[in-house]
Amino acid sequence: MIDGFSFLQKELIIPILLGGLVVFNIYVWKEWQTKQRGRFVVNSIVALITILALGILILEPTKEVEINDSQALVLTDNFNAVVKDSLLNHYKGIKVLDYNPVKSIRSELDSLTNVIVLGDGVEPYDFYLFDSISTTYIPNAEPIGVTRLNFTEQLVLGGELKVSGSYSTPIEKSFLVLQDSRSNGLDSIQFTEDKNVDFNLTTRPKVAGAYVYQLAIKDSAGVVLETNPIPIEVLNKEPLRVLILNTFPTFETKYLKNFLAESGHEVIVRSQLTKGKYKFEYFNTPTQPVYQFTDVVLQNFDIVITDSETYMSLGKSVKSRFEKSIAEHGLGLFIQPSDFLFNTRSSDAYFKFKRDRINTVKLPTSAAETEKYPYQFDEQLLVEPIHLGGVSNLAAYRQMGNGKIATTSLLNSYQLLLNGKSEVYHGIWTTVLNKIAKKKGQAVSWESNTKIPRKDEPFHFEVRTNLEELGVINEDSISVALVQKALLPSHYSGTVYPKKIGWHTLQVENDSTDFSYYVFEKNDWKALTSTMIIAANKKQFANETQKNRTVFVDRPVSQLLFYILFLLGVGWLWLSPKLAAEG
Repeated sequence: MIDGFSFLQKELIIPILLGGLVVFNIYVWKEWQTKQRGRFVVNSIVALITILALGILILEPTKEVEINDSQALVLTDNFNAVVKDSLLNHYKGIKVLDYNPVKSIRSELDSLTNVIVLGDGVEPYDFYLFDSISTTYIPNAEPIGVTRLNFTEQLVLGGELKVSGSYSTPIEKSFLVLQDSRSNGLDSIQFTEDKNVDFNLTTRPKVAGAYVYQLAIKDSAGVVLETNPIPIEVLNKEPLRVLILNTFPTFETKYLKNFLAESGHEVIVRSQLTKGKYKFEYFNTPTQPVYQFTDVVLQNFDIVITDSETYMSLGKSVKSRFEKSIAEHGLGLFIQPSDFLFNTRSSDAYFKFKRDRINTVKLPTSAAETEKYPYQFDEQLLVEPIHLGGVSNLAAYRQMGNGKIATTSLLNSYQLLLNGKSEVYHGIWTTVLNKIAKKKGQAVSWESNTKIPRKDEPFHFEVRTNLEELGVINEDSISVALVQKALLPSHYSGTVYPKKIGWHTLQVENDSTDFSYYVFEKNDWKALTSTMIIAANKKQFANETQKNRTVFVDRPVSQLLFYILFLLGVGWLWLSPKLAAEG
């Protein structure tokens, strides 16, 4: 390119130059061989100009032109046709682009200075396409249907499957029904009005396995209007080995140990009476007092539950053995909260807290109210929330190698039992303990980062392991590329593009450790998907302050001059020998 000039057929520049030089040299040699050399210099110059003109015509010259008024209307799913027509009338000559996640519009966006996105919005994995373009987003209204959804994706046999969420603008007197894989009704509610409704449906699966339940909407006559799949995995129940350590007996521990024992877990409770003297209780396990916390002793347990005073009073070497067992062997540690914990340095307590002055909390999924400490978890690297009863900031765990350390801000959770909310109490502790319990026989921990996986769309996942060499393959035995995190060498991330609907499996190469995920059809959970995409687009394009960018495009240069030069040159070279002969 010279001063903004370029050629459309850039790849032909070298062949044209070489060919032109060959032709010009042949012409000069032939002209020199003639006996009449009176017009040799003139003819050579004319021949050079003619060859150059022909070469430029073939290369098709262009000139870089600055434009700053090229707009486009990007139409996404469920766009409003009335709004579209209004925008087309207001912005005369605006381009219209149909957004399709499968077919990229990157080339069309490259020449635009600003765009308007209309409809549900762009898929989050395509946000990067709009990074350098001034973008205005006009969102849709809230869709009709399920706009919020939570359910237990993986539970232990005998546990309760909970499906909760919000339904926007239901048909009055219609039913929302939770069905099993054979379409048998398990739980339901009836909508008594057409306003937004929060719902909670529950059931207890009776057989282990991978199932696809259904959430159906039926009219007042029982006719099915819509169904959406709910994939769940029911795991065989395995008793946990639990050690409870207390400086002194508490009501919280009293009810917790009873719940664990009734659930079939093997429990040892050690309460300190005086210095060096302890009281032991045993449930579902032989008498085996625990005085020392050696590596061998800690490996015998799946979870250790301790009050914060007991754990913080342990010596540095003992705490190091706990952390080693957590990181290397996947031990789960739960620290019972107290004022002591919330006022301990975060480096010792593993968590950061900030005071919120809120002493009670209502759990949306059960409408139950319970006490809490006036603190909430502060954001922190490696700390993830544990959702309890629809609330995300009541409990959290810190990942440490293969294991987890957890705590909660709940206070006197046993009051739920005394208030007749036993199912809520059981649900809270089952969720917490299942989240942190040692994964038996598994050296790898999996996590899905895609809410609703779909066919031919990216499914993002994470893998945590201390294996020195890690390879992951899909169900077709094809290797999956992994990215190892620089600061967390035991953490890997990967992306796959599933090609079919239904259950899929990822597996550690040369190992039996696997991970199952379900791929939904395009029309599954349409309202929920629209709600999530609208929220993501609002956040992405909120407060758009980016100015319209300046775009340079290559425009064709008029080739009339080169046509004239070529015709005049050819005419002169044809006429010159005749004039010389007459002379």
